[in-house]
Amino acid sequence: MKVSEEALLRAGFTHVELQKIKNNIEIYGGTLEEAIHDLRNRFRVLLWIISGCFCIFLFLFLFSSESMIVGGGFSLLITIAIVTFIQPPILAYKSWRYWLQN
Repeated sequence: MKVSEEALLRAGFTHVELQKIKNNIEIYGGTLEEAIHDLRNRFRVLLWIISGCFCIFLFLFLFSSESMIVGGGFSLLITIAIVTFIQPPILAYKSWRYWLQN
């Protein structure tokens, strides 16, 4: 798939976001297509981690004591927050949405 700046702008990326991606490409190398693909994969990993945390919380809710539910719930929320902010969530979401549309 050919990725161009014009197509990304039409898909909802802003000029500032494209500049961030281009700066990353200049520093670490690669192409625009590779960067968008990597961001898409990061978003997919985020979805899997959130799903896993939800399943663990459901297991805690069904089979644990109240204190374990509260403690486990807080720790899972912290895990989701850390994983979300390690990667750029808005750019990753837009990249995922771009790949779905094309």
